[in-house]
Amino acid sequence: MDIKHRQLLSILNTAFNPEGDIHFLAIAKKEIQVHGKERPVHQVRVALTFQEGDTVNPYYDGTDLFVIMDEDSIQFTLEEEWADGPPAVEGSPIELALGWVSKLAEPFYFSPEALAASQTITSGNAMKIRCQKEDSEN
Repeated sequence: MDIKHRQLLSILNTAFNPEGDIHFLAIAKKEIQVHGKERPVHQVRVALTFQEGDTVNPYYDGTDLFVIMDEDSIQFTLEEEWADGPPAVEGSPIELALGWVSKLAEPFYFSPEALAASQTITSGNAMKIRCQKEDSEN
């Protein structure tokens, strides 16, 4: 993870995790064109859940937010588009978090829990395909 990504993760932690009970599952960003903005705007997709001790909630919420990233700073922008409404994804199994975030861009951050959960889906899909293939051969 590069220094800008670390700074972005730190800002997200400060904004969304003041009590330390939020667990970020996966985060991706991509630069987008926004009419009327002089500085580059980045869409940031965040999948998060709650954590109690070592236990991570099996469901996640996800949202897209926007930041302006300069050489010297990162700040939230376009809050009217994301800050007051419900999350884009609400109460979805964490097995889907990494895939949902990846639809925006390759994640620059993902937790071990998100990776392990996503691999259960990959393994399950591989088994389903194998069984379907065996059934069609018989």
